[in-house]
Amino acid sequence: MGYSGATITRLNSIWRNLVPYANENACGAFSMEVAREFIQSHYGHRLDDPDASHNIHRAIHLLSDFQRYGTVFKQSHATLKGFTKSYRQVFEGFLQHLSAQGVAPGSLRTWRSRLFRLEYFLLHHGIEEFRLIRIQHINSYIESLAGFSSNTVGSTLRILKQLFQYACSNGFHVESFDNAIPIVRRQRRQRLPTVFSVGETEKILSAIDRSNALGKRNYAIFLLLARMGLRISDVRGLMFHHFDWSRNVISIVQQKTKKPVDLPIMDEVGWAIIDYLRNGRPHSECPLVFIKHIAPFDGLTSALHQQMLQYLRRADIHVPANKPRGVHSLRHSLATTLLQKQVPIQTISHTLGHLDIGSTSGYVQVNLPQLRLCALEVA
Repeated sequence: MGYSGATITRLNSIWRNLVPYANENACGAFSMEVAREFIQSHYGHRLDDPDASHNIHRAIHLLSDFQRYGTVFKQSHATLKGFTKSYRQVFEGFLQHLSAQGVAPGSLRTWRSRLFRLEYFLLHHGIEEFRLIRIQHINSYIESLAGFSSNTVGSTLRILKQLFQYACSNGFHVESFDNAIPIVRRQRRQRLPTVFSVGETEKILSAIDRSNALGKRNYAIFLLLARMGLRISDVRGLMFHHFDWSRNVISIVQQKTKKPVDLPIMDEVGWAIIDYLRNGRPHSECPLVFIKHIAPFDGLTSALHQQMLQYLRRADIHVPANKPRGVHSLRHSLATTLLQKQVPIQTISHTLGHLDIGSTSGYVQVNLPQLRLCALEVA
């Protein structure tokens, strides 16, 4: 299936830990319920926690797929091999259609990954051409999503629904299966965002070793998140032409909202970026400011999540297993800190680049001091 030796080693490590747990707690039997309990007990995560290691998700779902279907599906982000010839035209056409509609590059990568899994499922079930898909195949694929979080299932079904609408409209299939694919409403704000106090944020920043090139890069990135409130997708996409050093301004079009923003560069942030560019960034023709520090020195991936966990450990900051702990928490923390300083929510919304105040209002839920001021006396 093309997995590297290192990936197989990591998967085996998870399975070796799972076996004695299952023997002790479930008579050696595997189930998704046993897997959830194991992940919570051994790693301190929920299985559907988006901040859990990708390898944990992959290891469990590989076992589940094999148990249910006698095969395993490639659990990867967008692969380099491309779609097979029989599915390439419809899938690539669909993705181009989404891109033309303004779907963000990060979302397109997610959609491409879901299409790879669908393709693998269909080919394994002998469906060599898209036009041969029938309702029973769709039902079986939906069943294969058992064990994923409700939001993942919901987004996958939305992709499926739009795919068949596109396919029917463009002659790839005679049916849209519109009534056959259920709608799972997205459960917004299932969990409150993780926020750090001002002191905890400073401890996280202090935990970054700036004596080496990688630390200089990460420190500059974390400052952009913690001081200026940028989204990590926008930080990854920063290019040299986005910086106007004569005016000390970053000018970007946000990937998520497509909204152009001009952001003043704080002195602390600016000097950290300059330090990285002068003393840390590898020589590369890549137009992105922040790049990998191993060949081929191109754009960043999700590795920052693991480094965030490392800095949390160094700073001795514990985040409960049921709470997110990614780098986005630094952005959440800035919003809550501004709210605690009684900065108007409209100003915070502008700082974070939200299209509407409703997106910002979620941070009110974690601002306990302000909420206490709203409490009513009990008669």
